Order: sequence, then structure tokens, then C-alpha cells
Amino acid sequence: MGYLNRLQERILEGIIDLSKIYDRPVKSDEVASYLGIHPGSVRNAISALKVLGLIESRRGPYGGYTPTEKALIVFTKRDYLSAALMTLSGRPSRISTTITLCLTERSLTMELRNLWRRLYWRRGRRIIVKLGRYVVDGLVLESDRVGRRVVILVKRVVRVRKPITCEKGVSVRNLLALMTRRNVECALLVRSGRVDGYASLYYLLKLISSGLDPDTPVEHVFKPIPRSERLLNFLKIGYCRF
Repeated sequence: MGYLNRLQERILEGIIDLSKIYDRPVKSDEVASYLGIHPGSVRNAISALKVLGLIESRRGPYGGYTPTEKALIVFTKRDYLSAALMTLSGRPSRISTTITLCLTERSLTMELRNLWRRLYWRRGRRIIVKLGRYVVDGLVLESDRVGRRVVILVKRVVRVRKPITCEKGVSVRNLLALMTRRNVECALLVRSGRVDGYASLYYLLKLISSGLDPDTPVEHVFKPIPRSERLLNFLKIGYCRF
């Protein structure tokens, strides 16, 4: 599905850093020395990164590995959101990997009978499907009722965690601190014992980056609960990037 584990993410970061320092392609042994890990682990991860289109290789004595434009865009975006968090807490904070799990566009083929048995939502080409502990968010490339299959272009893969709840009067600053501490992406606003609004970690960070006062009460920025029963079910499991 095109998501990175922590080791692959570290190695990609190392390649990006070293390519900026040396201004040339970097060797796998240089990455291993820079990160303090075994060269074999670096070579295994590099194979996956090449398949995902995140690095390019060059042969020859002056060859090595360089990050692609896609990798630079993804990590620049993540660093931008990390800076928004740092302005709130006053200390460096890493963005949860749930935000940038899906770093490439890969296709996923499912049998229609398997799709119908799962929690899913579709509107036009947009489709969201729960697969085990993960939610796949993407676009339908092909829906073949004769062949009984659907092909999905994956845009995002998120490991869902139970959402946190908050009440009226809580500030965006305090809510963000709680969400990052518990590593969850979804927050629900509860009023009089019922859910009355929702927001994702990514959505709140974008508001802060756009100049929102961090002490703004959450009820002023939360989105209204969707009417679709299927989307409500996604909220209950912790996915709210609609």
C-alpha cells in the first residue's frame, strides 16, 4: 500500500540530509555510518524506497542515491506542520507518522464481495475502506462488476486509533497537546452527552499555521457531524479526514 515503517523513514531522512550536505549522490555505507545502523538494513530499505519512487540511483564511481522530488515535498510538508506544533509547545515535536504514512500512490485491487463485507464509504470516485487496523483513502480507478473487482489508487493509509473526546471551552492549544501526546488523529466534541463535532489533527495544525489563535475554544473550529451513517462509523473508530 505504499507506507513506510520507522526504519525506512529514518533512512530516507538520512539520504535527504546527506545529499544536501555533500551536494551529490550518497552511498549506502555513508547512510549507514551517518545513522549508526547496519549497512545491510540500509540496502534492504533502499530497495523498497526505490520501488516507491522516493529515491533514484546512479551507477558508476560517482554514483549513489538521491531523493526524488516526491520525497522532498512530503518531508517539507511534514516539517512545516512540525514547526506549527513547536510554536505551541515551545519545544521540537515530531509529527505523528499517521499523517504521512502514505508517501506514494499505489493501486490496490479488491474483490467486490470483500469490499461489501467491510466498513467503506464512497462518493463519486472517492472511496474510504477499513482494512484491519488501517483505513485506506483513495480514488476508484476501475470498478468491474463483471470481473467482480475494484481497483483503488491509494492516496492515504492511516492506522486508526480510538478518538479522544473533549467538551466545550477546551482551547485548541490544549487539545493539540493531548492529541499529540496520545498519538491520535481524531477528536470529537461532546455536548450534553452526544457527539456534536469533530476535527482531525492535520486540520487543526493547518488552522494554526494559517494564523488561528491557539487559545480559541474548540467549538468555534470543529466541523459538524456528517449525516452519513457510514461516515459516523468511521468517526467512531478514529478516522475523520473527510
